[in-house]
Amino acid sequence: MRAGRAIALAIATIAAASGIRSGSAGAEPVVAPDLDCSVGFDALHNQLSWLPGAQRESVEGRDVVTVANPDVWRVEIRFTQSGEPAHPAVTLRKFVKQVTGVWTAQSKACGYGDRAQFDALMAALKVEDTRLTNASRDDVERQKRERSPLSPMP
Repeated sequence: MRAGRAIALAIATIAAASGIRSGSAGAEPVVAPDLDCSVGFDALHNQLSWLPGAQRESVEGRDVVTVANPDVWRVEIRFTQSGEPAHPAVTLRKFVKQVTGVWTAQSKACGYGDRAQFDALMAALKVEDTRLTNASRDDVERQKRERSPLSPMP
């Protein structure tokens, strides 16, 4: 009975920390989930898989959990697999839509293995964040140039 209560408490804690609206249709999260690195790799893996509205899939051999508040933010959480550099590690990339229409990418991660490999992983995440943000900015600018001056604003 204790294990069941512990799981229920963990799910309630995650929902509260994630800003899940209780009683709302579809339990759409209002704030993006975050990582608490202090709980460890396995606990994060278990907790984040239970987020209301989360979609879990395998992408390029990695376990990925995606949670979104459409047209506001989207979070992709990836778990490294055995044999990957920096394993075990959890990465969280949050995309936030700005008032300009540009989606900015922001990453953070928890590393529980080799520090040098984790540092390299973080550097790669930051480079990819910049690339993704710049690509979104370029797309918004291209759409502005292509729009007729007489067309209504989106």
